[in-house]
Amino acid sequence: MVVRKLRNSKGASAVEFTFVVLIFLIFVFGIIDFGWFFFVKHTIKLANHEGAVVGTVSGNDDRVRQVIRDYASIAVDPNDLSITVSTYSTNSTDTADIREVTTQHTHNFFFPMIAAFFPDGADGNTIVEARHTYKLEPPSLYYSTE
Repeated sequence: MVVRKLRNSKGASAVEFTFVVLIFLIFVFGIIDFGWFFFVKHTIKLANHEGAVVGTVSGNDDRVRQVIRDYASIAVDPNDLSITVSTYSTNSTDTADIREVTTQHTHNFFFPMIAAFFPDGADGNTIVEARHTYKLEPPSLYYSTE
């Protein structure tokens, strides 16, 4: 009777093992997916910041976009980025332009159920956005004309 009871529990152990491994793998891959998302988010914010720094000094919008693409290329495809450089009007006494750089990327999760933790993630992806505002100063403030 004891032998028969041990034989019957082997199947139950396999089923329990399957459930535990399944939950464990979902947990591990969820951690990996969240880690990748935050890496992408941080990289896009850093790239956007570096683009704003270049924009402050150069004032060249195309150069700003290229710097953002170069920095973001370690985490995302640069062609998937939406980069906008906006200029705000200033009053007549201020000689500098106020500009804002906005970079957006649609991040697709490996596991769509992870996207449910984000407000706009119902379809398995979410928007990662970074904004920086900077003031474009006239070159005479930085360089001596002597």
